[in-house]
Amino acid sequence: MKEKIFRFKEIVIDTGPLLLYLIGFYSIRDLRRFNYDKKDFILLVAFLKKFKKILVTPQVLAEASNLAKSRLKEEKFSGFINSSIAPLSGLGEEYIEKNEILKRTELPKFGITDTSLIGITERKKLLLTDDGPLFWYCNGKDVPVIHLGRLRFLL
Repeated sequence: MKEKIFRFKEIVIDTGPLLLYLIGFYSIRDLRRFNYDKKDFILLVAFLKKFKKILVTPQVLAEASNLAKSRLKEEKFSGFINSSIAPLSGLGEEYIEKNEILKRTELPKFGITDTSLIGITERKKLLLTDDGPLFWYCNGKDVPVIHLGRLRFLL
């Protein structure tokens, strides 16, 4: 399994792992608002260092921002956004055209964000997610995917 995962040079991350990454740099204490802890953050950072390029999609960025705003509330949101600028600057962005997403058979089941991620993996990229249904769908279709919960077994 390890060899299969680390043959990829680029990884695209879903909303949950992106939030873990950004919140971890912002405030370890606030990780609990997203059901993560310090160990999760440390494992994620160590894992991501093994890839040449870490990517997000515009849809994941929007979803992460909206989720952070609702869970951090007004008093912490602007601080979170300001602290996210540097870590986000170090990430790449992968774009998949709207019309390509709309043509995909996964759209009615998963929605726009997850469908964009499935499409991106066809470009020889590994997907990191903590979304169970998305993980199991990808796993069953031989889409290159790893669940965030499996990182402790790889490192």
